[in-house]
Amino acid sequence: MVHDDYRRRGIGKALLEALIEAADRWLGIARLELTVFTDNEAAIGLYRQAGFVTEGVLKSYALRDGDYADVFAMARLRG
Repeated sequence: MVHDDYRRRGIGKALLEALIEAADRWLGIARLELTVFTDNEAAIGLYRQAGFVTEGVLKSYALRDGDYADVFAMARLRG
């Protein structure tokens, strides 16, 4: 997560790219998984650009601001 004051500066993308490089080149991890709130369009776009695909929706997955919210389950397979 990137602090609100520093969003839209490429920090999230740089962090994600470093994580993927470490997983692919150094750690031998073939599958990366994450969850993201279904209304977080910026994050979903970032993950899709990095090769993540949506595998499903987890209904009422997390409590956010007093209400339960849905998330996408996303994954990236090293290819």
